[in-house]
Amino acid sequence: MSALRSIVAAAVISAAFVAPAFARDIYTIRLAAPVAEQTRIIALNTIWDCNGDTCVARADHGANVRSCRQFVRQSNGLRIASYGSANDQLSADELARCNGETYQASNGQSGQ
Repeated sequence: MSALRSIVAAAVISAAFVAPAFARDIYTIRLAAPVAEQTRIIALNTIWDCNGDTCVARADHGANVRSCRQFVRQSNGLRIASYGSANDQLSADELARCNGETYQASNGQSGQ
């Protein structure tokens, strides 16, 4: 019986460590212009599947300028219109920095 208890305990403990790996948020990128064909982009160990003007991934990082810029680099300069999860979106200023622009918060206009 003690061997059975050990196996059950090991299974429960293993499940506790595996569950957080599957609990990652779904992140969505909206592109300023659609991609011509379905594309897969790997940035910061995250696999993004892009179709039309939308890219989707299960990321293990938050929505931040660094991860957005890395996506832009790996995608050969695709412009990002929005980036984040349902609960964590980049601001207009952060999107401008991601796309390599400056942002003038006083009037909401971006410029180069």
